[in-house]
Amino acid sequence: MTKTARRARIAAIIELLCERFPQTFNRGGPQPLKVGIYDDALAALNGAAAPRDLKSALRAYTSNTRYLRALSAGACRVGLDGKPAGTVTPEAEAVAKKRLAESVNETAAQVKVAPAGQAAPEVPAVRPAAENEKPAAPKRLSLADLREAGRRRRETAA
Repeated sequence: MTKTARRARIAAIIELLCERFPQTFNRGGPQPLKVGIYDDALAALNGAAAPRDLKSALRAYTSNTRYLRALSAGACRVGLDGKPAGTVTPEAEAVAKKRLAESVNETAAQVKVAPAGQAAPEVPAVRPAAENEKPAAPKRLSLADLREAGRRRRETAA
C-alpha cells in the first residue's frame, strides 16, 4: 500500500470518528482523550474500521500539534460519550511538551533560514530535464573484459 493510500485511509477513519462521536472527536479544538479510548472505539465501531487502521488513526489524531497543546495538567479527559473520564497528569503534559518541541525542531531543521540581510535563495519549481533522467545503466562486461580483470587481479596479488 502506498503512503498516499494509507494516509487517505487514516483520514477517512478520523472523519468517521468525528461523525460518530462529535462530542469527543473534532478537528477544530481537540480535547484530551480518555486513556484506553482505543478499546472503546474499536468496540463501538463494531468492525467499521480495521484495528490496525484505527490504531494508526488515533496515533495521527493524538500526534497533532493542536491535540498536544490541549494536554495540560489537570485538564479533563473525555470518553466516547463526551463525558469526563479522568484528568491529564503532569507526566502526560511533560511528554506532550517534549513531543511539541521535537516537532518544532524537526520543522526548523527542514527549513533553512537565510542569514539576516540576505534574500533566501530561489528554488526552482521544476528540476531541469537532465536531472530527471535515469542514470545510464552500467556497461555489460564481455568475456574479454572479465578475462582482463582476472589478469589484473592476479598481477596485483603476485
